[in-house]
Amino acid sequence: MREIDFLPEWYKEGKRQRLHMRRQYVVLAVAFIAMISYNLTSTHRITRASAELARLEGKRVEAEAAFQEFSAVTKDLNKVREKADLIERIDSKIQLAAVLAEMSHIIGETMVLSRMEFTAEGPSEEEKNPGAGNNGVRVADGRNGASRETLVGSVRFRIVVTGVAVSPADVAALVRRLDDSSYFHSVHASFWRSGKVHASARAAQVTPRPQVGAVSAGQTETLDVTEFEIVCYLANYEETDSR
Repeated sequence: MREIDFLPEWYKEGKRQRLHMRRQYVVLAVAFIAMISYNLTSTHRITRASAELARLEGKRVEAEAAFQEFSAVTKDLNKVREKADLIERIDSKIQLAAVLAEMSHIIGETMVLSRMEFTAEGPSEEEKNPGAGNNGVRVADGRNGASRETLVGSVRFRIVVTGVAVSPADVAALVRRLDDSSYFHSVHASFWRSGKVHASARAAQVTPRPQVGAVSAGQTETLDVTEFEIVCYLANYEETDSR
């Protein structure tokens, strides 16, 4: 038995088109939902990334401020180090009170000083010229007597002592005591000569030795003395042979 289809072709064609359209609507709906989900996810991620960037920007600003502060502190520290280095290089490291105490201990009661002069000098010409003896100037460490470091442009102190003594023997004794002291070196007497000073008659009577030719002049007497000048160097450095 043969089946007979009474449905027209246009009906079948319309049904197929409606089914095809439903499928397209479903696909479009799924695509639309997917796009909305993707947009929501992307928006959320962008929001989180923006917040993270804002947080990192704050940290960057803080780090930049800290770096600028560190640079300023480093610059100030370098300036302080330069000043400290300058002070270190110009500091004579001389205990003047100890030097004067040593000088006071060495000088006897038979002489009176009229002048004591400390003069800072650079190295001598032989010390400046390496070919002349190859000598250098090194600062002496007073704690152990050993040389600590070579300083360019270091100075030594020349001491000039001027005064009067009772006799030339007292001057010679002073030179010997200065030369024996660890505070001084290269001690020599520039000159000594006879001189006269005026003193009261009472002071003249208590002098250690009688003065020849003392003449009374009212309340004063003229005494024969020895004028002298002694030159030495402070032992704050030592000469070394660089060969």
